[in-house]
Amino acid sequence: MDTRIGVGIITCNRPEYLRNLLNSLTQCGVTIDELVVVNDGNPITNFNLSQGTWIDNETNIGVGKSKNKALRYLVEKNCNYIFLIEDDMLILDQTVFKQYIEASKISGIQHFNFGPGSPFNRKQTIKNFDLHNRHLLDEESESNPKLIIDYKDVQIALYQHCCGMFSFFTKNVLEEVGYIDENYTNAWEHVDHTYTIIKAGYHPPFWWFADLANSQQLIASQKNAINNSTTAKNTDTWLRNVHINAEKYNKKHGHYPAQALDTPQDKVVEILKRLKQNA
Repeated sequence: MDTRIGVGIITCNRPEYLRNLLNSLTQCGVTIDELVVVNDGNPITNFNLSQGTWIDNETNIGVGKSKNKALRYLVEKNCNYIFLIEDDMLILDQTVFKQYIEASKISGIQHFNFGPGSPFNRKQTIKNFDLHNRHLLDEESESNPKLIIDYKDVQIALYQHCCGMFSFFTKNVLEEVGYIDENYTNAWEHVDHTYTIIKAGYHPPFWWFADLANSQQLIASQKNAINNSTTAKNTDTWLRNVHINAEKYNKKHGHYPAQALDTPQDKVVEILKRLKQNA
């Protein structure tokens, strides 16, 4: 019971992406204990889920609330290690979940996000990039972590930006910190949740977001994932969402996401040592 693995997949109006993701799980022969798919879009016809539970939202409720449905389901099923995967991901290696679990046990970090999922965490030829031109960035270039920590049996990469395409949680951290804040709508909810986990002492400081150093060998985003996103396209609606929810973040934390204070590297290393001691 102490190694029950739960996987929650969130999808919205992208059946081909979802099919590719589920096929990659099957083809890699990944072993999991519980699988739940939360569909936040139009009903998908002629789609056969060979295992697991399918949840159709009656109306579109947004990514945060949909992820919470998956998280609550997997916690209720007594999964100790929980993975949230958005539908535009692919599994490349059958040991992916085992590697994240072992990394958590060794490092004491109880929450990981797939760093290379954000093009901001990859090497780019465009020098001045932000949310407005994110769709123009290279989604497949080499990853660009700020720091890599060698724990002998695992290497942890620390990235500057937080991305919620593939996330790992322990059941313990969810029970201690709680679920995603549902006041957010399709912007900043995963950053807010990770920041809450950071403040609770289960993750390195803000701007030092943790992932496995070899994660690109284990998982990948599908082609044109950003351009084909249903929530994060470069549209006026999405940019308005970004600004509205940034105001909610500021009201809650006393600063905007981009204004979070950085932590010196030596202090980050001290915090990582403390996390490891508590593992």
